[in-house]
Amino acid sequence: MSVQTTISLVDVIKMAINTLVRIEPIGLYTGSAMAGVVFNDFRGLLLFIGFLGNELVALGYKMILRGTTNPQCALLYSEAGTPFVLPSPITQTAGFFAGFIFMDMYYNNTFSALKFFMLVVLLMVTIYSRINVGCKTLLDAIYCTLIGLLIGVVYYNIIKDYYKSNYLDTTLTEASKEINNFFSLN
Repeated sequence: MSVQTTISLVDVIKMAINTLVRIEPIGLYTGSAMAGVVFNDFRGLLLFIGFLGNELVALGYKMILRGTTNPQCALLYSEAGTPFVLPSPITQTAGFFAGFIFMDMYYNNTFSALKFFMLVVLLMVTIYSRINVGCKTLLDAIYCTLIGLLIGVVYYNIIKDYYKSNYLDTTLTEASKEINNFFSLN
């Protein structure tokens, strides 16, 4: 006797959302790195360095608190069935990105309602997806998002003076010319 299962449209939409959220960190990391390398935009490299720093912070507190890996949070599975999970929860990564962009809008006095709304929707969809797959509880997801927002805000405050698309094209100052002449071989 065979059992036939049907998948509703709602289930298909949930699967699509969960899959997109699962690969969200890879898209953010790749996008920021490619913006820096391919388009020579220094801001992309700074954002990518921030993403790596966010992962290191998450790895640090995961090691200190002796956190366990939830298989529902796995990005990929090996052939042996071992889950591969990034140190930073996806909700923390999305929170970091949102906090970073919110601070950029704040310091440049350029509030974009569309950008703000899209980032809030990204956070809400990410939180929903992580709860839906059993990776996080509501409190865990909100906690990780707030940690990510905080890290994004702090990181932006650290690098705000360097976060310019033409930062590497700045002219040398007199002090820099004197230092370069001192170390030159001519």
